[in-house]
Amino acid sequence: MLAAVAVVTTMVLGFGGTATAAHPDVLDLPRTNENAERGGGVNPDLPTDPNVLRVELDRARAAGVAPVRYAALLQQFWLTTATTKAGLDLTDWDPNRGLAANEHNLANTFRYYDRLQVENPNFLWTGQGGMAGPSFAAGIMDVDLGRVVLGVRGVTDVVAGIVGTLDDAAAPATTHLPDDLQALLEVGRTITAADIADFQVRVIAMSKHIFMDLIPQHEAFLAGGMGAIDEYRAAGLIDDDAYRAWQDLATGDPDRVVEGNTRLLHREQYQSIGDQWDLARENRGAVGRALTYLSTLAADPAIPGVVPPREASPLTLTAGDVTGVVESGPRWRLQTPLPAFNWSDRGARWAYITEQMLPKYRNLKETRPQLWRDTLAKPMDQQILEQRALVRLPQLLTSMARTLQVRHY
Repeated sequence: MLAAVAVVTTMVLGFGGTATAAHPDVLDLPRTNENAERGGGVNPDLPTDPNVLRVELDRARAAGVAPVRYAALLQQFWLTTATTKAGLDLTDWDPNRGLAANEHNLANTFRYYDRLQVENPNFLWTGQGGMAGPSFAAGIMDVDLGRVVLGVRGVTDVVAGIVGTLDDAAAPATTHLPDDLQALLEVGRTITAADIADFQVRVIAMSKHIFMDLIPQHEAFLAGGMGAIDEYRAAGLIDDDAYRAWQDLATGDPDRVVEGNTRLLHREQYQSIGDQWDLARENRGAVGRALTYLSTLAADPAIPGVVPPREASPLTLTAGDVTGVVESGPRWRLQTPLPAFNWSDRGARWAYITEQMLPKYRNLKETRPQLWRDTLAKPMDQQILEQRALVRLPQLLTSMARTLQVRHY
């Protein structure tokens, strides 16, 4: 009798039986698309309709199944809850299809970040992401790949001219160049449209990965508060640091809200996409390093008050001895309009975010609320279009290079 009851219960609940065989078993599924590098959600065997997922999720809960066994289902449910609100179709969100097929996904992603911030004042992470994200994406994403390739070559020529300025004035500086600049000078004129298209696919995947990791947490918190976050942690979907972030946000205390959002931001940069940026930089040797450096050079975050990396941390080139300790001939120093770091290096990226973007976004929200609202309200298509800077960058750098002066010590 007990065995028969067990069999009937299993079939009704749909785990392991065929009574609800509209889609595969939802327990113990691996998150095979956790890094968001393919189309669909966290596992291609799961539905993308949140209403269908909710039924299965409620069944798992009612049956007393341990959350860790339905972790993929749980993340997929909150993910599809968000994508439905954001106008995103997971089946149509495939980074490998390239930029043209994903422009609307990028726009809808950042637009939804802005909306979450406006509707939820404590969601600082989404507001900063929505305001700054289009800038970094658009810096290397132009529909016309041929023009971008020409732009890359133009930038390479300008950089070579800047280095040549120092070489002409003193001992050759080229042997002392940072790896990023050496890579750009080495391969900048041979980078192809295919190289750039591959880089675009990687950036699109990172954008989707951030959404898939962090936005479901926001949706869970909105719907169920810390109780939903407890389930999320029990499923193994977040670690203790992320859990503390949500505890901070739940207090509503302004300082702790900032701390919680900073923890989420750290998760984004170090856990969500840290490895993917590393792989992008290491791809095809000097090509990957050159392209990630170009994305840094082109970046101009659209957060009022934030200066771009090339101005916040300009690269200084030197020749000869500039310490004054050893007399070794002429000494020269040239401050360039080039960034002194590569955005793909997580430590340098984090320093820029915490020194520039995070405090200035918070200051904008607190001291200039109307400008903050207007910036968030600007149509996303317009934001992305305005930030397509790479094709204009050669002219910008040429202008800046004309003002350079070599200092002789």
